[in-house]
Amino acid sequence: MTYTRRGRLRSAAPNFNLGATWLASANRDPEAAIGQWKAGRLADIETGELFNVVRVSDVQKGLAALTDLWQADVPVGPVLHNHADGCVEFLVTTRAADGWDMPHTHLIGRAEDGDPPLTVAMPAPGMQRLGGRSWLV
Repeated sequence: MTYTRRGRLRSAAPNFNLGATWLASANRDPEAAIGQWKAGRLADIETGELFNVVRVSDVQKGLAALTDLWQADVPVGPVLHNHADGCVEFLVTTRAADGWDMPHTHLIGRAEDGDPPLTVAMPAPGMQRLGGRSWLV
């Protein structure tokens, strides 16, 4: 909800703050991602340049992986819950891809040369559950 200039509360698309701008900037066309969010849809966000995504196939294992990442002093970004698939996805630094070997996880990073970018469907930061996905952190 946002307020109009006259102080009236109205329903609106999420406030596209610095977090949304940063997340959209991972794409070659950031405005397309913002447009998807403003239309109330998930946006396919590219991985491998700004951050990588670690997908954990089980919520409990995902929380354990988060603990492992923190204990290994790996900077961890936002955490996304995919309700439909029952998995958790973590945004991590791109350097986390070097020698990745955590059990029960899959790293989604940079695509091979010549391949289209790898993407993960994400709601806008601050948006409630959308398309079976929601932000945990």
